[in-house]
Amino acid sequence: MSRKQSKSILGIFAILIMMHHLGQKASASWVPATVRQHGLEVFVPIGYLLVSFFFFCSGYGLIKSMNSKEDYFKGFLIKRLNRLLMVFVITQIIYFVFRIVYSVLGLPVNPYSWYVYTIIVLYIGFFLIYRKFGDKKKTALILMAAWILAYSIICYLQIRGNWWINSAPVFLVGIYIADHEKSEKPDKKKSIIGFTVLGVIFIAAFILSENLPAIYNMLHLTNYGIINFVIVLLQIVCGSAFSLIFYKIAVLTTKEVKEGEEESEMRDGFLRKAMLFYGEMTLEFYLIHGLFVQLFGHHFMNDTTKPVCYIKNIFVYVIVVFIVATAAAFAIKKVADLLIGLYEKAPTFRKFCNDQKRYCIIVIAIIAVITVISGVNRYKTSADAKPELEKYQKEFITNVDVNGTSVATYVVGEGDYTVVLLGSEDNPCSTLYLRPVADKISDRYKVIVIDYPGKGFSDESDAERTNDFFVDVIHQTLGKLGIAENIILVPDLTSGLYAYKYIDKYPAEVAGFVGVDALVPAAATHFLEGNYNNVDEYVWFMKRIVRYEGLLQKLMVGTGYIKVQMPIYEYLFYGSGLKKYYPIMEEMFVRRYMQEAELGEQAIIYDNCMEVADFKLPSDMPAEFLLDDWIKSNNMFGVKWSSQYKKMITNEDIQSVDLITGDPYVIYYNPDIIAKKIDDLMERIEN
Repeated sequence: MSRKQSKSILGIFAILIMMHHLGQKASASWVPATVRQHGLEVFVPIGYLLVSFFFFCSGYGLIKSMNSKEDYFKGFLIKRLNRLLMVFVITQIIYFVFRIVYSVLGLPVNPYSWYVYTIIVLYIGFFLIYRKFGDKKKTALILMAAWILAYSIICYLQIRGNWWINSAPVFLVGIYIADHEKSEKPDKKKSIIGFTVLGVIFIAAFILSENLPAIYNMLHLTNYGIINFVIVLLQIVCGSAFSLIFYKIAVLTTKEVKEGEEESEMRDGFLRKAMLFYGEMTLEFYLIHGLFVQLFGHHFMNDTTKPVCYIKNIFVYVIVVFIVATAAAFAIKKVADLLIGLYEKAPTFRKFCNDQKRYCIIVIAIIAVITVISGVNRYKTSADAKPELEKYQKEFITNVDVNGTSVATYVVGEGDYTVVLLGSEDNPCSTLYLRPVADKISDRYKVIVIDYPGKGFSDESDAERTNDFFVDVIHQTLGKLGIAENIILVPDLTSGLYAYKYIDKYPAEVAGFVGVDALVPAAATHFLEGNYNNVDEYVWFMKRIVRYEGLLQKLMVGTGYIKVQMPIYEYLFYGSGLKKYYPIMEEMFVRRYMQEAELGEQAIIYDNCMEVADFKLPSDMPAEFLLDDWIKSNNMFGVKWSSQYKKMITNEDIQSVDLITGDPYVIYYNPDIIAKKIDDLMERIEN
């Protein structure tokens, strides 16, 4: 297979990968129905097949070059990685600029950049193994397979998507074919048999891998992890067969051209030139086209942000992305060519680049030292904060026993009605973080703030964090404090689910409801988005990812870098009177944020949403749904919250949806508006 042949095929595949990403953005089954556009469904499941051929060509090309060039490994990594990293950095900068402009910061900067990380790992493995064992084909291939297996295991443990794993092994197939390729003319009869066998394997593996989730549901199996493992294996087989089919096509075409060189000029027409044009800039096109998929899509980067320039017509969407991505890729290629040329020809520029490498090593060493110092300082800070925590707990916290678990509460004020403040799942210590609201209304109500088990000053609990679990904690806590009537529930975000369940279970105890951005059950549809085939796959994935996030959080705490995650307390609690407690708030953040309690809530949130999907307010219960304008304007989770709230309302005379200025943190920095809305509700209750 010639370089020209492979580049031509890769040029087509680069465009098809763009179509795949467009299909995922616009036509996939997990795209919210309100923005789903039909027409690109056929491209959704083929992404890994196309990338498999990229890896095949990489493995094939490396072996061919190694066998034909002397001193091949001299400067190997520099030659292979210089341009790759140059284009990668340029596109990363472009993505980062757009993320800043549209306020959508996040990692990875380019959500389609995983291929770069993977190919770098493969290049490094190839260099280390084949430099030493290149003359021992079997040994080198086995070691390379072990390298890819180790990479796959690491990706699995880091909860990377299947696409990180299911195409990279085809790199081995390319190596094997290049090592065993014969130069004589292929036998047509054998070629037909080979195509037939590969075609059958490809079709069977593809159909089975696409339908295994349905088979899983039909057989009522219980371990989705095994099914996912089988799917990945089938996709590797499928990608290998797919790549071999196109390899054989390229070889046969090459042989025919060699037999009739006069045909080559005819074959090298417009189509071939176009294929080569894209084939020479596949990396640039691959890394930049995703930006325009997002810019012209229904949301930019994620479904909690506004669209930038939404093109609803699917045909126009495809054409615009294709044209703009082509122009951008071509420009990036020219810039990269210029920089690489300067590096090779201009000594001053080369010295500058080499100096940057030395500076990078120095920076890495400095970061390592800072990390050690930061970790030691974090440990000391936590130790110093312990007396202050104990003092605060003794002075302000009331603990009650709930099923053997000590539950912390902050109780303040007196009144005929009891306002119960319930924090969101990411609130590490409600008894402290919700004090501004509690203190604001304590002159006219009795106020109770509850730290759920595993949060704030409460003890841990091994119980599954279902709606019933939270309702039981709230009910028993209030009972131990002597509260059984005239309750006003004020939940924030996820606690809205538990409040709905509480109202269903104990309607006579609840006098009113004020939901502050209370989570809508319809958000469950969002939690299944992201290429999940069924609920079991989602639950299996969530259990894995919460374990991984828990490990990452422990790493952040151990290194002291958790400091960068902490809320800007001067912003959230400015003027709250809690400034002297900032060190305690930060320490509670360190101890409780993204720990077992919060991760457990995330893992079961789909089930909790679905359980209250049909919830409606009692017609005689005064209620207010407070919706901040940020969530309303961005339709967070792809859901129109105001419409969902209205579905829960049964009596518009005493129940309403009220828009308030702010964002999901409004309950922290604007306690005045929350207090006013609670007073408004009380007027409805008394009237």
